[in-house]
Order: sequence, then C-alpha cells, then structure tokens
Amino acid sequence: MSRLDQEPSVIALAAELGLRGDPVEAVIGFCHAKIDRWVKGRGGVASVADLESLVTEQLQLTFEELFTDEDLERMIAKYVAQREPVFASLRHGLDSSTFGTTIRRRSSRGASPKDKYVAVIDCRGEKGARRFFTRWHEIAHLLVLERELDAPVRRSTDDPLEQVMDSIAGRIGFYEPIFAPILARRHGGALLSFATIDAVRKDYCDHASFQATLFACQRRLSTPLVYVEAEMKYKAEEERRLRSSQKRLFEDDPPVAKLRVPLVVPNEAATDQNFRVMPNMRVPETSVIHQLHEDASREEASGEENLRSWEFSDGKTLPDCRVWIEAKRAGNRVFAIIQPLN
Repeated sequence: MSRLDQEPSVIALAAELGLRGDPVEAVIGFCHAKIDRWVKGRGGVASVADLESLVTEQLQLTFEELFTDEDLERMIAKYVAQREPVFASLRHGLDSSTFGTTIRRRSSRGASPKDKYVAVIDCRGEKGARRFFTRWHEIAHLLVLERELDAPVRRSTDDPLEQVMDSIAGRIGFYEPIFAPILARRHGGALLSFATIDAVRKDYCDHASFQATLFACQRRLSTPLVYVEAEMKYKAEEERRLRSSQKRLFEDDPPVAKLRVPLVVPNEAATDQNFRVMPNMRVPETSVIHQLHEDASREEASGEENLRSWEFSDGKTLPDCRVWIEAKRAGNRVFAIIQPLN
C-alpha cells in the first residue's frame, strides 16, 4: 500500500465511488472500466484523438487552450458575453503553479450541451509542455465526479487528490489498447532508449510530452528501469539546518550544494529485483549524469558505468552492477534512465 492509499481524502474518494481494495488502484480501475465501456459501445477507437473525442462527448466537456495572454482575454470575453462571469476569475486563478481548471457553465444547467463543462488548459510558456497531460488530468476529475461541480477547483500539486488525478491521467491518457501495441512495435531491444521513447511519443500523440511518454513506457517494461532527476542540492540534514534557527552554525563553514538525485522512480521490475538508487544520493563526478550537468554545450549524453561508484555519506556504495545510463538536460536539472547490463 502506497502513501497515497493512506490519505483520508483518497480513502474517502474510493468509498464515495463504492470501491474496495487499495484506494488508488481501485479509483484508476474505476476510470479505466468506465472508458472501456464507452469504447466498447462505440465499437472501438483507432487513436488517442478518437479516444479523447469519445470521452469528452460522454463527459459533456470542451477544452479551451491558452497559449498567450491575449488568448486568455479573448476566452474571458467570449464566456462573459455568454453570461458566465466566473471565467473572469481566471485572470488571477491561473497562477504559475496552476496548469488547468474545469468550470461548469451556469447557463448550460439542464440543457445537456456538449460544453456543459469547460476545461481551461494553460499552455503559456513552459506550461505548454504539459498540454497533453493537463487535458487528461482535467478529464480525470470529471471521471470521478459524483456530484455537480459547483465552482472552479484551484489545483495544488501537494494535494493527495491531485496526485491521484495525475496517476489516472498517466494511465488512461496512455490508453493500454492503443499504447501497448505501439510500444511493442517500437521497443524490440533489451534496453529502452530515448530514441525509442520519442518514436513511441510521435506514433501515439506528438503533443504528449517526452517525460509523460517515458513514464508510460517505463511502467509497462518487464525489465528494471530507474528514472532519476539530478540537481544541485544540500544533504537533507544541511537543508533542515539552513531552514532553521541553526543557520548561524554554518556561518564559518557553510555547506556546499552538490549534484544529487532528489527524485527517484523505479518501475515494478526494478523494485522486485532490488535494483535501486537511493533518493538524495550524490551523483559521482565520473557519472554520465554529472558530466552532462557540467557540460552546457550538450543536451544529451549516454554511457556505461558501475553503480558501485555511487557512494553514501558513510562511505558505503551501491552494489556492484554495470548499468547503461541515458541522460537529458532540462534547464538546471538532468533527468536520466538507468538500466542494468548484467
């Protein structure tokens, strides 16, 4: 049972839907089963675009995508003119951490129009990379909605329910009957590569993000793979002290940030085989990941190394294991996939 399975709001959602078992998987299964019924009733779907069209039709949902501030103003003017003043609140509601929100149209009450619900997707700036995922995140909210939506929901990435919606989006957005055959056709080797992930992304949905497609591929692999993100960080104890009144203890000997992996995501095969990298470990200078971080002239790097070069603070190391690493730069961070060779 995961941490999310123990969150009261997640348990309450599963109970409201009449589900049993581990709450997160039960809710995801509920959504998947609902979509399966719609697809069966339609006689199948040929692409993820067809799937989205079917799902939005069933949910009475339409999308409004915003790529510029001018798009936002035009959208607000459009709906305010249709006696929907709540849309004006989006001038302030779409802050830097809010990628989308869904609004029930008041003027549509009882009419059952196609756009009873409007999902506003903020694609401005860097948010555009999450366009595909945000659309399916908003769909996820409506799939589990048991009552009428009364007001725009302010999303918070720290909210357990929002994390569950992300899990739903990651599963149904990469719908198994469509995605699995594409992955099988493109991935014929033992190791998953960035080139394969990008080929799968283009075949499935070219505006899906590389990272979301990577996770979809990783989840379906029968071989171990660990995803990591690396950035300059302090040790956990150093960060705690820097945030506390003990900060003065560092005045004469301040800590030095080092390249660490605050985010580590193993797939099921990696967990089963105890193939791991520990969160917040320091990345050794000999690693492909560290070299890419230091070399601003490159966007990607790959190579073989041994995990025994990854050390803990007490001098112990990860087990002796030859691995293949592919890494990609993302701003000040580097993300990478690590797979065993032996």
